Amino acid sequence: MSRTITEAPTALSSPTFGPVRHGDSLVRLRPPRLSDFDRWREIRLRDRAWIEPHWGTSPLSWEQRHTPRIWARECLVAWADMRAGRRFVGVIEVDGRFAGQVEYTIIDAEAATAEASAWIDAGAAGRGLIGRALLLLCDHMFRVHRVARVLAPVSIDNDPALRCLRGLGFRHEATMARAYDAGGARKDHTLWALTPADLAAAQLSPLVPADPADVPGVEPRTSTPTYPPSTAPGAGSANSGVPRAVVALAALRWSVWSVREKLRHYRPAAPVALTVRASPNTVVRTLTRTDRAQWTQVGRTRATATSSFPRSGQERLGTGEGSSAGQDRSKSRAQWYRTVWHSRFGLRSPSGLRLVLDVNGTYAGEFHLYDSPLPCQATGLYTWVDPLRVEPELWAVALRSVIEHAVAELGVQRMAAEVPVGDTVTAAVLAAAGFAHEGLLTAHRGPSGLCVDHDLWGLT
Repeated sequence: MSRTITEAPTALSSPTFGPVRHGDSLVRLRPPRLSDFDRWREIRLRDRAWIEPHWGTSPLSWEQRHTPRIWARECLVAWADMRAGRRFVGVIEVDGRFAGQVEYTIIDAEAATAEASAWIDAGAAGRGLIGRALLLLCDHMFRVHRVARVLAPVSIDNDPALRCLRGLGFRHEATMARAYDAGGARKDHTLWALTPADLAAAQLSPLVPADPADVPGVEPRTSTPTYPPSTAPGAGSANSGVPRAVVALAALRWSVWSVREKLRHYRPAAPVALTVRASPNTVVRTLTRTDRAQWTQVGRTRATATSSFPRSGQERLGTGEGSSAGQDRSKSRAQWYRTVWHSRFGLRSPSGLRLVLDVNGTYAGEFHLYDSPLPCQATGLYTWVDPLRVEPELWAVALRSVIEHAVAELGVQRMAAEVPVGDTVTAAVLAAAGFAHEGLLTAHRGPSGLCVDHDLWGLT
């Protein structure tokens, strides 16, 4: 959708945004620096009661989560992600002082969708500063990166954040049950969305650039992104806040962790074979090499339960090649081998777990479990059947078998399914299997590859 999105390593690493004037203060965003450590730690420890209830749960104590090594790792990961075009991680500066952070993550480059999050010094809260920082970056993402939708998940009890989003024009789209493990427990979170049209309709006061004479010490903007010497990856100095040895150790541990994470995706998983109750000739099983002929035939002829939602793009999650891969699936031998290869590694594989609904030895449908790109700690579910071979009642029973396996054997705590509005058959099957309707995702590109309104269904 956007050349800028897919080639964003340069643009997302731009050094600063702003400064802009907000009341009597100047606000700007810039990448984090190692020298920010002392101020970052001071605020985070002081404002623990303000931040921790809405922050991800960790086995570490709050103090252990705010050491020089943790900050060095955070900076290293942020720099790498910005160079790769995956995220912008910015420090919120108010009048030249570190006051918080804001982050935009590209969660779906093809759909041009980003996720926003932010926190700010409690002493600076209530003045609209965090809203100004979010607006500054939203404006940039919409105009420069052509982002179509920005999503923001917020805990249902985080009233200041909810007021901020409403004030910026975000629309509430869903309430996701037990979506995040935050503050020591899984909590319900609301999902909010902002589009360029929403931002225009909000009629917010314009971003007014600060007078250069009022901005001491701000690095000049350049067309070629650069890092100040103190923020270059691996840099350290006596006044950096983080010793060189700590930075080196953090870089080494991060590198080892990255390699281990990649290898984790390729650990062989045990084959799945689930007997569907009340239908002895029906099983849900792992995709195998012998399925190639039927897999190819399904790619050519399958009709969904609702024919207005064609197959185009349904293999996007499984192959990473976009909607065109789904259209050409029956002709792509390489695609078949990649799909069956990934099936050896189960839910941990890059494309997730693909299970076949086998009815009397016939490939009659699929259940696809994958890491959901939505801003929630959930396993995504995409499912379809051949309506000529599978009745909705049998489909729902088979789905319940998949859910039981996912919870008991795979440790899944939450599942989320996105269904195009109007696909009443799939929606009814999800409801019969125990899913609850959580909201409406407007103009959302779901796992089918279609950019239409989708109902969000969740199960915990």
